[in-house]
Amino acid sequence: MPIFFHDQFLFGDEAGFAQYRQEHWYEHLQFVQIGQAHHPELIIPDYDFTSWDNSQSFATNWLTTHEAVHEVLRSLTGVAGINLADVNLTNEDEFYEWIDAHRNEHAALRKAFGITT
Repeated sequence: MPIFFHDQFLFGDEAGFAQYRQEHWYEHLQFVQIGQAHHPELIIPDYDFTSWDNSQSFATNWLTTHEAVHEVLRSLTGVAGINLADVNLTNEDEFYEWIDAHRNEHAALRKAFGITT
């Protein structure tokens, strides 16, 4: 069952971003559990994506780590996606492009893992 319902929020909405990070992390844990159940020889990182700090260095690290996890998930499922680390989240246009691309990739990953409503 999908658990990442708040996969969109408005630019600058800190409360929305907090909700997003929590559900996003839960979904990544779900991907890890399903993926490792079917491919126990593959290690899927289960980083805590709920943490955040409004510094550029933290954002860069979060995005790079997030991209690394998605690369593993893509290799496992065949789902395609953009480089999720290549974004400036303080730029509103880039932020919305990233949110849309990320939301679409998670939907494709749910489908690939057989997570349905």
